[in-house]
Amino acid sequence: MSEEIRNLISQINNGQMKLPEMQRDYVWKSTQVRDLLDSLYRGYPTGTILRWETTQKVPTRDFSVDAGAADKFLSYYLLLDGQQRLTSLSAVLNGKLVKVKGRTKAIDILFNLDHPDKLENTKVATDDDNETENEEEDNEEYTNDEEENKSKLAEMNRRAFIASNPLAKNQNNWISVTEVFSEKIKEADIIKRCGDITTKEGGEKFQKYIERFSALKHIEKQKFEVITLPSNMSYEEVTEIFVRVNSSGTKLKGSDLALAQITATWQTNTEEKGALIHFNEEIEKCAKHGWDISIGIVVRTLVSILTGQSRFKVVGSLTKEELQTGWNDTKKAIEHSIDYLQNGLYQENASTVSSPYFLVLLSYIFFQKNYMLTPEEDKIIKKWFFIANAKGRYSRGSSESILDQDLLTVRKNELIGLLDNLHGQFGRLAFDTKDFENKSTNSGVFKTLFTLMRYNKTCDWNTKQILSMNNLANRNKIEFHHIFPQNLLKNTYEKREINDISNQTFIVKRTNVLIRDDDPAVYLPELLKECGRDAFVKHCIPLNKKLWNIDRYMDFIIKRRKLLLQMVNDYLDSLS
Repeated sequence: MSEEIRNLISQINNGQMKLPEMQRDYVWKSTQVRDLLDSLYRGYPTGTILRWETTQKVPTRDFSVDAGAADKFLSYYLLLDGQQRLTSLSAVLNGKLVKVKGRTKAIDILFNLDHPDKLENTKVATDDDNETENEEEDNEEYTNDEEENKSKLAEMNRRAFIASNPLAKNQNNWISVTEVFSEKIKEADIIKRCGDITTKEGGEKFQKYIERFSALKHIEKQKFEVITLPSNMSYEEVTEIFVRVNSSGTKLKGSDLALAQITATWQTNTEEKGALIHFNEEIEKCAKHGWDISIGIVVRTLVSILTGQSRFKVVGSLTKEELQTGWNDTKKAIEHSIDYLQNGLYQENASTVSSPYFLVLLSYIFFQKNYMLTPEEDKIIKKWFFIANAKGRYSRGSSESILDQDLLTVRKNELIGLLDNLHGQFGRLAFDTKDFENKSTNSGVFKTLFTLMRYNKTCDWNTKQILSMNNLANRNKIEFHHIFPQNLLKNTYEKREINDISNQTFIVKRTNVLIRDDDPAVYLPELLKECGRDAFVKHCIPLNKKLWNIDRYMDFIIKRRKLLLQMVNDYLDSLS
């Protein structure tokens, strides 16, 4: 069934609608309230409301806006899905600023009586989990530059709704949504904003303004689809439904929305391939060569090559011709970069690259450089990649912002500046033994150790084959081998000490099975005799046999860290 928004808001006002204790806090930003109002104003779908009708006394929590008590009702509703939307609308349609508990500043939304008829493209959010969109992205202030103010106003006037800001609030075409529903703004006030309505221009403006004013007020009569769970359900059943509803769905990323915009722009007839087919064909081609890349990275690379930055907010402004031309460049750049990763940077596949953003940056570099690097540029890129991959350049902080910093450096034709960017992030480019402490097998530095061993043509102890992630036979798959077996250490050392990356090396599955939980004081001398000293040196195994005893485990770790560090520095020295 469907219910008018005004009716749902009344249920919150009089206490007939409550929040279950399990609900999270109100978290919406002003831009989300803005976009909800825009969708309702245009009559677009805005999701479903899920609630439970019950007479049971169950744990509840307060809405972030004022609401009544439910005690006067024989039964009441618990809101399971739709809290953010109804909380926002409850404040706006009650003629109040969206001032919720825990917020220092109220959310006020402005409506443009003179907005364009054509819908503007929605700004697409970031993919970064740890990066939030600016709460007040519409809040433009006056400046001393008249031309700059005009430019800002022109950009805002392309929208129907914005978060309130001083620059727009003083314009006749912008009115506060909250003031409309509190009836501080009435039709008589609209007349004053139209100028002389006896003229043709003034009369046309008045007619348009009044129609849009009425359409804005009609928002409260828009309907949500409402699903009501029956009262004979138990609280436990309802809790299970709540968890499933809020965990089974996949949150749309910025790349998902950008892809939707690209496919809409890149429309073709039935005889031509659409954007999605082109993208998936390239993904399959890369996968056949050992490189699994997501469609999100393909889209981000395309956007970077077309715009010189990686964010998706500009996707809606790209034309079909730009997208098609850019795609040809993007395909070439991705394939060239993968070849370079494999042959120049010794990365067999994506599993040893600490972030897929490296493919985006490298693709942009080769596109900008017309796929040709000078010997000096080649050394800079190799050194930058090695350090950035090992230290996790795009694996911490706001990775999109970091990627855009590097793209800007390349766009300025300052490849050496990539090393400066690294220095600014990490403080030092040199490595020391601390870089190997408290690191997991998922860390960039551990992946880099495999790359270096492959670079040094390190072999498996049993098969004598050079280490490779691309081995076909299951018995030859690369595994992480604890040099001192976990079972021999578990009663003496903590888990983090046992799993220290300095206690692990790379061998194939068959060899790992043969060694099992053997004491290193027993199996290492046999391997040394069979494989030779060079095999141990390339695996950075200390040759001092006294360190192979269980009671010298921590001494072994300290010594091996130094050997691993030496391997890293030897490679960096070769690039100097």
